[in-house]
Amino acid sequence: MYPFRDGDTFATFRNTIEKAVEEIKGLENEYVLKASLTELEDYFVKKVLLNPLVLHDDQLHISDKQGVNLDVSGDFRRAVFPGERAIVRGTKLDIAMPFEGDPMLWRVRASTFSLGGFPEIDVLHGNVYFSIQFPDDTANDAEIRQLINRHKDSLVNAVRHLKNDVDQHNRTAPDEIRRALERKRTLAESTKGVLSKLGIPIKQRGEAPAFALPVKRREAPIRRPSVTTEKYEPEPFLDEKEYEHILTVLRSMSLVMERDPAAFSTLDEENIRTHFLLQLNGHYEGGATGETFNHNGKTDILIRSGDRNVFIAECKFWRGQKGFNETIDQLLGYLTWRDTKCALLIFNTTKDSAGVRARMHETMKARPEYRKTVFHNPDGDSRYIIIKSSEPGKEIIVATQLYDIPTKASSTAGAAGQESA
Repeated sequence: MYPFRDGDTFATFRNTIEKAVEEIKGLENEYVLKASLTELEDYFVKKVLLNPLVLHDDQLHISDKQGVNLDVSGDFRRAVFPGERAIVRGTKLDIAMPFEGDPMLWRVRASTFSLGGFPEIDVLHGNVYFSIQFPDDTANDAEIRQLINRHKDSLVNAVRHLKNDVDQHNRTAPDEIRRALERKRTLAESTKGVLSKLGIPIKQRGEAPAFALPVKRREAPIRRPSVTTEKYEPEPFLDEKEYEHILTVLRSMSLVMERDPAAFSTLDEENIRTHFLLQLNGHYEGGATGETFNHNGKTDILIRSGDRNVFIAECKFWRGQKGFNETIDQLLGYLTWRDTKCALLIFNTTKDSAGVRARMHETMKARPEYRKTVFHNPDGDSRYIIIKSSEPGKEIIVATQLYDIPTKASSTAGAAGQESA
């Protein structure tokens, strides 16, 4: 075949996205409402992403050599009378180069392309092949090498230009898939006659208690809208803005610890947790409780609205990746099908905060329930989407926060330094 001739990149790549969008439109509404959007997005994005061609021209080799009869009638260097045919023995070399990527791309013309033409090729078993032939009686190694390099370079340059188009497609395609899924989800919700994203009404105090550090106030939480009496009635879950506010209140405790490290150096998990509860109850009118029974066990911090659990957090000292895994197991054991947002608060007494965060991140990504990293800050908090095997399609948001807890020795040394200063 002749490469890079069947169609331009825009039309070909556009077609892959349009097929995926049509498939999304054809999904059953009930399925879309129950499925994890993260998993759906991952599924369709993988369908439209393209593996760019990578040509290993440094591994170019001769795959076959055979004798052929060549018509050299048009060779002006030979004394051939007009109208006569001159046939001589020659050699045909099949040249192979390994490649990686989607073989379909050998047929697609890049947005930037050469008018110089390409050799006819075959694509088979991860190799691209082209052939050259020459008369045996005038064989010249320099001319043969020049011909091979010309064909090779034409393919290498075309692959390089095409990769730019593929990279651009792979950058923009996920957003189109995401928008298509959001439109489908919205349509499914509208068809069902309900709004599935319901805010939990949590009343905040107008003023924080005197011991609370100043935290930037946020707007009032979104109230849960009314729903129609349809068959599908999703459970309410914590509004994203409210979730962010809770995490901000928790994170403000790091400032408290920094200002008075000696007060925390001898505290255990339960007593440290009490400080977090004081902060939260200053914002949520006593709604944050510790060691509250929930599903399979007792979680450390639980915020409720009526009979609904809207936020769960587990507090533990860092005791290595094995201990962190056990903490995750513990948290997942507490979660019921109504709980969608939670946090892991890890207290660190080592001096290697960056290393601990990296190991926490590795542990989260290695979990069988892991689906996506929403964000990972090597110097701060991280957030993940996980799905329990017992509840397919039910996304759980887990935030991880690391708090450096001074040891008694370090806090004493710090206090002595301040006194001497």
